Amino acid sequence: MRSLPSVARGSCATLLLNAGAPILTVQTILGHKHIDTTLGYARLYDGTLAADYYRAMREVESRLALGESTVDPPTSGELLALVDTLGTGTLNDAQREVVQALRAAILALGEGEE
Repeated sequence: MRSLPSVARGSCATLLLNAGAPILTVQTILGHKHIDTTLGYARLYDGTLAADYYRAMREVESRLALGESTVDPPTSGELLALVDTLGTGTLNDAQREVVQALRAAILALGEGEE
């Protein structure tokens, strides 16, 4: 079982990483000499991974100057899956409310696709 300080460091590292802090910044804050140690504490949420992917793909497309996107926009089902994944992360009450409102809005949009 991990000690309380270890759990606290892991929570801190995970929250910082998923809030957008670069891993090298998290490493410095935690005082780790090796990045592998920091990576052992920090966990990347699926929602953060998906958001990073879509942001990077927009950047790739803009650099390639693809006038129109060759990537189909996500379907309401894909958006729901992403929102549901985001909801499995560590959220506070206000964030949970936002996720629920987003889910309800996507479901309403999806009704028009049928």
